[in-house]
Amino acid sequence: MSALNPFRTGSRRAAATLAILLTIGAGSGCRDDRVTTGREPNRSAGDSDRSQGVLDGHIDNDEPGCAASVGIQGDVVWTGVRGIANLTTGTPIGPQTVFDIASVSKQFTATAILLLAQEGKLALDNPLSDYVAGLPPWAATVTVGQLIHQTSGIPDYGELLAAAGYEDHDRTTQSQALQELAAVPRLEFTPGSRFEYSNSNYLLLGEIVQRASGTPLPHFLSEEIFQPLGLAMVMDPVGTIPNRAVSYEKGAAGYTVADSAWEQVGDGSVQTTPSELVRWADNYRTGQLGGPGLLDAQLDGAVETDEGSGERYGAGIGVLADGTLEHDGGWAGFVATFRVSKDRRTSLAIACNTADHDIDAIADALWQLWT
Repeated sequence: MSALNPFRTGSRRAAATLAILLTIGAGSGCRDDRVTTGREPNRSAGDSDRSQGVLDGHIDNDEPGCAASVGIQGDVVWTGVRGIANLTTGTPIGPQTVFDIASVSKQFTATAILLLAQEGKLALDNPLSDYVAGLPPWAATVTVGQLIHQTSGIPDYGELLAAAGYEDHDRTTQSQALQELAAVPRLEFTPGSRFEYSNSNYLLLGEIVQRASGTPLPHFLSEEIFQPLGLAMVMDPVGTIPNRAVSYEKGAAGYTVADSAWEQVGDGSVQTTPSELVRWADNYRTGQLGGPGLLDAQLDGAVETDEGSGERYGAGIGVLADGTLEHDGGWAGFVATFRVSKDRRTSLAIACNTADHDIDAIADALWQLWT
């Protein structure tokens, strides 16, 4: 698994759209753990059986679990599920169960920025201070591109809020996060001098999208990315989302609910299913949205994350040494991982409603089966 450590750290109309898209053919009254939604001609039923066996080997059926999907050239060729979406109701995880994908969301925020740059509504070389007011003088030394590539030196707002006494279950807003950043006297290093992952970068990119487009980030994503591609996704951290799993933490007394009341967007908070993620992944091959210019911009200027590792960070997406695209995420019990093969034909997405399972091992085993 990559050395990248992308921990995570909306709109009601968009949430309604997500509900409609996910309701079509959902069949929520029952579940078959072995769900095959399609199959490439050279794939056998054994691929699906072995893939389901990976989930079964890691997850008990009576505990919070995971859903996983594999896509080939935009077609969902396999989806598997295992575990419980809501322990109180006993609702099982199904193909239409929605998860918070945490930092896997960052690629969508970055894509929004790049689309606006294509339209001439912002420039990646412009300083942060051109778009976000109320920050200290250091905002004039950080560029939009440095935010994208995690080289800004801005501390993580989550750590700042935690230091101020806020916990995951406490309500905190976008404005509170910005206020914490406004109180930061200096950056942690010279912008552009090195890579250091900070969720603040993408929270601020979300603010830039709103300033440059005149549209709040969640609305922009729905109108300019999700709806044009027919994706059942919404950026909404605390809304009531149909079919959304409850997230859990496991302690000595068993599982407890871990849902967060934090309301920030930009660095996380997209709600969707693994099957929708692998459908999105095909845009890295086709450029259906944004064209070749977007595909180039997503990796242009990608910076090395660790010296000598060969791993780089592009526009909200990691690039492994072999050319595979990858991003992980985790927030308040939800964990997710996303991969796209070097040839951009094959993709994998996994989402879980507990961090108790070894999602890296699950992903590695499935990746070996399908690539």
